[in-house]
Amino acid sequence: MENKKKPMGKQTVWYNRKNRRDFMLLFLKSIPRLYRSARKDLSRHFPMAFSSALSIGIALLIAMLLVVVAANINRFTNSIEEELVIQASISPTLAESSKESLREQIAQIDGIESVQFSSKEEELDKLIQENGDVFSRYAEEGRNPLYDIYIIEVRDPEHIDEISAAVEEIPGINAVNYGGGAITKLVSIFQVLRRYGSVLVLFMILLAIFLIRNTIKMTIHVRKDEIAIMRQVGAYNWYITTPFVLEGMVIGAWGALIPALLVGIGYPLFYQGMHGVFISDLFQLLAPFPFVVWIVLGLFAIGLGTGMIGSFLAVRKYVRWIR
Repeated sequence: MENKKKPMGKQTVWYNRKNRRDFMLLFLKSIPRLYRSARKDLSRHFPMAFSSALSIGIALLIAMLLVVVAANINRFTNSIEEELVIQASISPTLAESSKESLREQIAQIDGIESVQFSSKEEELDKLIQENGDVFSRYAEEGRNPLYDIYIIEVRDPEHIDEISAAVEEIPGINAVNYGGGAITKLVSIFQVLRRYGSVLVLFMILLAIFLIRNTIKMTIHVRKDEIAIMRQVGAYNWYITTPFVLEGMVIGAWGALIPALLVGIGYPLFYQGMHGVFISDLFQLLAPFPFVVWIVLGLFAIGLGTGMIGSFLAVRKYVRWIR
């Protein structure tokens, strides 16, 4: 008689579910004990943990100052790029009927976003509004020295030099003005600062991970005999590693506390002291809220994350993970 194998699918699923449930119960029951172990290690090695947290705090403070500077540079760059337009003055000898065809000719140049006509009367009104009545005497009939212009917006400010040169070559254009090479150089400098600032922020985060890793390695070295005994009696790997991971996360949070307080209090005061601008109205600072809130949350997230990663890197060579 043939032996029929019973299907094990449902039993296997039930077994796996039961194992997962038992594992979760064991983990939840172990949390108080793991927390006490981490707290005990921190109090036992408090001077070392505090010095590590202080070093991490300095690294994170530098990183966050770079982030604040980079974010405001990004704001400055965007403001300049938004204001960066080409003003092409129209030759006074050009016939009125030819101005529309000239506008269409300019609009066909590659890289131009829009072309808007502004009469010399409109330009004079702008001068009077911006500078007061000092220019009002030119509003009389026949005394306006300005030209009709085209206000040209470009898609990419990096190509404004080439576009300006192309516009200036068109017959009927008297002169082109956009601020010159100084503006484009300033935008380029801001872009370089943003790029290198990001690299420095990444370096400071890696430095924080390295500091936490070394601190946890010292703690593990002191407890290596205890770890060996736990492994021999069959303790789970997560049971051995979790106290060290918690310890690293606490050190990271301690390190984030100082820069979080300094940035959270210091930046709003700096913003108020500068009246929201840096040097001139062209450089508008980022408003403190919600900017500071995101910076503080980011600091604690980075502190906890670097603590977890650093402690994991330190403990993994002492514990063989079960696959």
